[in-house]
Amino acid sequence: MNNVPLENLKNSQWMAATPSIDSMVLGELILPGAHNSGVDKKATYAAPAIAHWAACQNNSFLEQLQNGARALDLRLEYDIDSRGVGTFWFQHSGIRSSRSLENLIMQLIRFLEANPDEFVLLDFHELAAGNSAFDHREFNRFLTVHLGPRVIPSSNRHLTLDQLKKESRVQRVWLAAPRHPALDREFFLPDIEHFWSGIGTTSVSELQAHIANVLRAPYFSSMPWSLSATSYTIAMGPLDIKEHLDRWFHPDNSWVHSCSIINADFFEESRLVQNCRTANIIRAQQRDK
Repeated sequence: MNNVPLENLKNSQWMAATPSIDSMVLGELILPGAHNSGVDKKATYAAPAIAHWAACQNNSFLEQLQNGARALDLRLEYDIDSRGVGTFWFQHSGIRSSRSLENLIMQLIRFLEANPDEFVLLDFHELAAGNSAFDHREFNRFLTVHLGPRVIPSSNRHLTLDQLKKESRVQRVWLAAPRHPALDREFFLPDIEHFWSGIGTTSVSELQAHIANVLRAPYFSSMPWSLSATSYTIAMGPLDIKEHLDRWFHPDNSWVHSCSIINADFFEESRLVQNCRTANIIRAQQRDK
């Protein structure tokens, strides 16, 4: 089968529309990522103005997936309410959104039912305490029960996309989280290594220097790794830097070809999905020579 031409591409199905990447394994893919995926402008917050400083995405999980994100950067906290009911909430630096883990699972399943040959990496980057210590055992149980048949076992992470499709018609989700004794190692990949500037208020020039420094020497790993491509100011909060992303990660330039996950704010406003797709095609062609 041939790849669907770019002008006819639906971002919701960009992986299925690109059969040339079926020979690649997880660690070889270049994935468009949604930074702080659970904190978006359509969620609700304790005070309306908070979203201005906290929200890193425009849309819900479902819309992010439909718009082409294939690696979701997820930061949770655990809270027990007055009735004794525990909930996993998404948060950004302690600012909680109205999105819960249940919301994510429901929207992910809805997406996969409509797009059965798309693969998604859920990168649980932070598992924090809210008003109670994080309940890793309940977190493991919740995902096992609600996502179990769809999760790619960690022992299969070295299989190609084509092999994974032949292995199962529904296993399309990779889970990654920091190691903990209560988390099933056959269910969870090790945590994804993140490379960020280390500067809370990263300017565009500081971000560019950070990316150049990370990509100066090739980084090889059998696991995906995440490059932070985000800028933030105290006055404006997370910035929309689509013009810079489009230029820096254009397939004619070298940076995108050295990446694994490109973790961006408001990713769908840029051409990140299209550029990652083109870079994957090039990488697949080079490795198959």
